[in-house]
Amino acid sequence: MQPRHLLLGLTLSTSTLLLAGCDSGPEDPGGFTLNNSGYFQNRGVGLMAFQDTAPESRQSGLILVSHDNRLATNGDLRLEATPGQWSPVPKLIKRELNRDAGEVIASLSYPDESQHLSGFNPLFYPDLELDYQVRVSAEGDTLIVRVDLDEPLPKEWADKVGFQLELYPADLFGKSWIMDEATGIFPRQPYGVTVEPGRAPDPEVLPDGEMAGLMPLPNHRAQPAPLARGQRLTVAPEEEQIRLQIESLKGELQLLDGRVQHQNGWFTLRSPIAAGASEGAVEWRITPNVVEDWVREPVIQHSMVGYHPQQDKVAVIETDPNDTLSRPVRLLRLNAQGEPEEVLSREPEVWGEFLRYRYHHFDFSGVREPGMYQLALGDTRSKPFRIADNVYDQNVWQPTLEYFLPVQMGHMRVKEKYKLWHDDSHRDDALMAPTGLNHFDGYVQGDSTLTDFEPGEHVPGLTRGGWYDAGDEDYRIESQSGEVFILSAAHSEFGVQHDNTLIDQDKRLVELREPDGLPDILQQIEHGLLTVVGGYESLGRLYRGIIVPTLTQYVMGGDFSGQTDNLIYSPELGEDERTATHSGVPDDRWVFTEQNTAREFDAIANIAASVQAMRGYNDDLAERTLAAAEALWQTKRPIDSDHERNEQIRAAVELFRATGKATYRETLLEQRDHILENFRDIGWAVARVVHQLDDESLTEAMRAEAADYYRDIEPMMDATPYGLSFEMQLWGRGWTLQQQGVSHYFLHKAFPEEFGKDYLLNIIHYVLGTNPGANPQSYASGVGAHSKTAAYGQNRMDYSYIPGGVIVGTALIQPDFPELKAFPYLWQQSEYVLGGGASNFMFLALAADRLLNAGDE
Repeated sequence: MQPRHLLLGLTLSTSTLLLAGCDSGPEDPGGFTLNNSGYFQNRGVGLMAFQDTAPESRQSGLILVSHDNRLATNGDLRLEATPGQWSPVPKLIKRELNRDAGEVIASLSYPDESQHLSGFNPLFYPDLELDYQVRVSAEGDTLIVRVDLDEPLPKEWADKVGFQLELYPADLFGKSWIMDEATGIFPRQPYGVTVEPGRAPDPEVLPDGEMAGLMPLPNHRAQPAPLARGQRLTVAPEEEQIRLQIESLKGELQLLDGRVQHQNGWFTLRSPIAAGASEGAVEWRITPNVVEDWVREPVIQHSMVGYHPQQDKVAVIETDPNDTLSRPVRLLRLNAQGEPEEVLSREPEVWGEFLRYRYHHFDFSGVREPGMYQLALGDTRSKPFRIADNVYDQNVWQPTLEYFLPVQMGHMRVKEKYKLWHDDSHRDDALMAPTGLNHFDGYVQGDSTLTDFEPGEHVPGLTRGGWYDAGDEDYRIESQSGEVFILSAAHSEFGVQHDNTLIDQDKRLVELREPDGLPDILQQIEHGLLTVVGGYESLGRLYRGIIVPTLTQYVMGGDFSGQTDNLIYSPELGEDERTATHSGVPDDRWVFTEQNTAREFDAIANIAASVQAMRGYNDDLAERTLAAAEALWQTKRPIDSDHERNEQIRAAVELFRATGKATYRETLLEQRDHILENFRDIGWAVARVVHQLDDESLTEAMRAEAADYYRDIEPMMDATPYGLSFEMQLWGRGWTLQQQGVSHYFLHKAFPEEFGKDYLLNIIHYVLGTNPGANPQSYASGVGAHSKTAAYGQNRMDYSYIPGGVIVGTALIQPDFPELKAFPYLWQQSEYVLGGGASNFMFLALAADRLLNAGDE
């Protein structure tokens, strides 16, 4: 996962999106103008100016969308030639829109103190105070950008601070560029390096004094040499939809490759600011190519696996507002002869406006004959999809269990026939974290370790179990225990007995597609309990998290077994000394602890949910898990919020399921008023046991609440074209929707007459491909006819994926552009996650199969 401050992104309500949508209609005048959504718009091309403020996510400053493709981003002043994730960023003070002058003015400053609050290391924050404005205006088909500094730069910062614009690399690989008289091809791999020693501290050396424990940035001594210097750059002159020309009216342009320092870097165009410059320190003329009368082709959005014969089947057609769409959609049934049969042909129904597009529905719910189908709209064809009774039980949830979870298993060697995914890792786990530390990934260790272990002391018993989370290697307690919960719930609800993986804990070995006679899901639950319960037994409390100490280790992808030397650190040994079990290298992961009422109750609930699954499979672990959960329950802790009370109720639910003890039943009945008052947050959890509590008044009161809740949900299904109500954000909505779907399942199961299943099924459709933007696809990698195959997982450096991993999904470029790029490094779109992503999807696919094939049991 990425630093928590990146999760705060901007949100935009559905009502705002509807008002902002389709702002660029046929009546638009020629040239760039400020539209009603506050950005510069021409036919098919838009420039957003400081409507997004997430530079680390490549989503800030000036953002250019050219013919439905975000081509450039992060147009702003930066303090490094090609900044990375932890580089200093400016703070947006205010954004002014002057419609009379046709100008946007953004006022910004360095430093942004919020970085310090996010675990940013102030040792590496520059001693520079800088206030400036970026002004953007239009002249016909050209955009003018001007940068004014309040004061000239200090002498030591001249030519180091620069205005820059980052160009999306994947669309430019193999395309040409022209810089004055120089020419070149944008390379698939970076090249061009100069060496400037001493620009960064040694990444493996901890600073002394009060800052000890704050990890330095990776040692980027390799600095990118410009691919070219000049006054005017033309990007992709051979491609009319992404052709772009940028001219510097003051000072030179430098074209650099940011991937020299960072694999997730972009091509960067930069103008250094000269000594003494202030007003008009930078002036650029940006001229995107505008294709005359351009209209984007319609996009057909549908489930990439298909539909059950009995369920509603509605494809969404997303169109350019300039497209009249006066032609029918045809449903074709494919056959072995290659001569598709037209089953249905009709014009789609207009749904309305959302984001920047116009939407239509094509309802073919009446078609129930099993087979392979395709949708056609003029020359546009959808991906093929099935209509079948087993549509959710054929290579849909299985990849998560067969690939994703095994590959994520830490402390194990994972093989797949000829391939080694990764070796046994972190055999040296873990050192007790230093006290008084705010780690760069959000972990905080207070003034005490809260255990008998001293800071830096080795904590035994932490080298078993756990999953990498998921593009990173850290173990968060909520992710580890949350994975245990959802897998246990899937086993309990659907009796999954699938076996296609060999998992040998004694040999620390996993082999994909090698059945071993044991249910994979039980072996995965066991693997999660080994770290959560094992950690509790070692520490005497739950850990908060386990993570590497340095950024050099943290940014590593691929085989995490190379993050450490797998030898326990001993301060008695020199740095180059080692024994069979110990070394003098302090690269071991750190284990953090905390006092957090909500997370502790959450973990109690999650592990208690596994006890029934473990009984008869690993009885010793079942009893140890129950003992840990009950001991943690007995710990006195304050409950000061509704959220903490909700988690306490969840814990009581799962302990009651595991033991049947009256004390947990009594706790739940005592919380009757809270449960009913907070039904939409906690009702789903109590629904798992409401019929076993033997309290008719509570059952009927919850039944009434469930009916009221679903009555409110039904009209919300008209809020977006996807039969769902959600807010587009910096981060995609897939994980949130899937969590919502899990809760809906339990409410529907407990109260099938009062709480419907349609919203849950719409969530499945959304995740499987009925989602917005020009690139709709299954968020579950390797599932369906078209899915995300370049994702933010441990193999992202290879532009690859892990089957069964589920990304967060389509995100919003403010204010109205939905995006899911074929690029693995945009974590807000493409990241996998543990404890709520892939396994929630697996649960929902199993639920859909059960609800549609076995009736409402």
